[in-house]
Amino acid sequence: MPMWLRIAMLSTVGFSLGFAGIYSFINKGESELTAANADAKPIDVDWATLRDLDLSTGAAPGSLKKLDGQRVRIPGFIVPLEDNQNSVSEFLLVPSPTACIHTPPPPANQMVHVRMAGGRKASMSFGPVWARGRLRITDVAGPYGKSSYELVGELTEPYQ
Repeated sequence: MPMWLRIAMLSTVGFSLGFAGIYSFINKGESELTAANADAKPIDVDWATLRDLDLSTGAAPGSLKKLDGQRVRIPGFIVPLEDNQNSVSEFLLVPSPTACIHTPPPPANQMVHVRMAGGRKASMSFGPVWARGRLRITDVAGPYGKSSYELVGELTEPYQ
């Protein structure tokens, strides 16, 4: 089944189910954190903060610049970049379950390109998740558009 059709079906099914708290999106594998920062709490980042990046100039306010290179936790929904129904190692994190990479994709400052570290994979699901990892403010060009952020993923967990 083509990936675009799978994504469309996943979006429709997820929307129909109302995204009740019946989903899980759990990272598989161990974190690559060093012992020195393994217990450090990541900084929670919301989409309003990410939206502050100026798309025309690339300018970021100080509050956003402070997050560059930091361990963060961002809530969102997954758009898989792999043709696998069960697990993914690369995906886009978007703020809305109806965000679609086809018609039109969200603005670049509302997409985070996530690559799971260390060859780990995250279980694929429809529901909201927290994605945790090291955030970089950088343009990432992909087959489905450009994102302004990259996250080296440590783990994902169900949003609560």
